[in-house]
Amino acid sequence: MGLAALCLILATSCEKSTDNASFAPDTTLNAVAVTTIETQDALISVEDLENELLESRDNGTCPSISSTAPKGTFPNTLTIDFGSGCLTKSGRYHQGKIIIEQSDSMHHAGATRITSFVEFYVDSIVVKNGTVILTNLGNDASGNKQFSRKLTNMSFTNNKGTLVINANHTRTQIAGGTTELKSDDVWEIDGESSGTVDNEIRFTTLITESLVKKGNCPYIVAGTEEVMRNDRNVTIDFGNGVCDRLAKGTMENGNSFVIVLRPRF
Repeated sequence: MGLAALCLILATSCEKSTDNASFAPDTTLNAVAVTTIETQDALISVEDLENELLESRDNGTCPSISSTAPKGTFPNTLTIDFGSGCLTKSGRYHQGKIIIEQSDSMHHAGATRITSFVEFYVDSIVVKNGTVILTNLGNDASGNKQFSRKLTNMSFTNNKGTLVINANHTRTQIAGGTTELKSDDVWEIDGESSGTVDNEIRFTTLITESLVKKGNCPYIVAGTEEVMRNDRNVTIDFGNGVCDRLAKGTMENGNSFVIVLRPRF
């Protein structure tokens, strides 16, 4: 899952710099911009991991999955327990617990899934505090499925620092909703977020053109997002729909830089 990738970038974004240096504001803001991209991917990856484990319900040695009600019965609270640690199919080391409180099948309008973490690690990265609330909003006026995702005071920490983030996003499925295949799914993501890096760098983000996520591609393939810190901002352009791992960041002064996206795994 993308949490490990997130904190590799976090290591860069948490390096100290001063606003008095002529290059520091741009350098720091660029790092924050990349960090928010990895956060977005991490949130999607957490949901993918949950869906994979809940679908299989493989109650093996690690992770073990327990629930307060039989499969398909709601409300239900599930605990995905990696114990003292193990490797998942992705090849990453996980430790601790994911707690999922679900009110109904996520196929039903109004259903909610609240995810929290207990001493949860990905490799040496600890995910703690906060919750992720996924809500099925039903269909929009065009009949497209819509979900909201609210992130409250979530923190990601490694030995370089801590990222704390709050976010509100809406995801709309614009293709693939009539099939069981995930590969033909296309989602649009809209919304905003805010947070801090190492409790010093404060930032906000706003999706200005819907981000596009395809089921057959591990990257966001289109859309724009603005990352703001103080009176400075970076506009991130994810492309024109082609599946590649490159995005472009542009500063207010017109200077640009290339962002290499990290695939989910």
